Amino acid sequence: MTKLANILIEKKMLQRDLQRAIIEKFGIKLGDDRISRLVNGKMKNYHIKTAKIIADTLGCTVDDIIE
Repeated sequence: MTKLANILIEKKMLQRDLQRAIIEKFGIKLGDDRISRLVNGKMKNYHIKTAKIIADTLGCTVDDIIE
């Protein structure tokens, strides 16, 4: 399980909740497929902007979400 998946579990959030929170906070829509691949560890090469947006949305650091 990825660090990102663990954080979502700790925060009792679904992938869709993360997507909605990103839209609300930044006005940016990350696709369902991208979020799923990041959460499930199938995509390991984060763009730094994406990592920062996800970390800021979850209230953590980039190091907390990247393997």
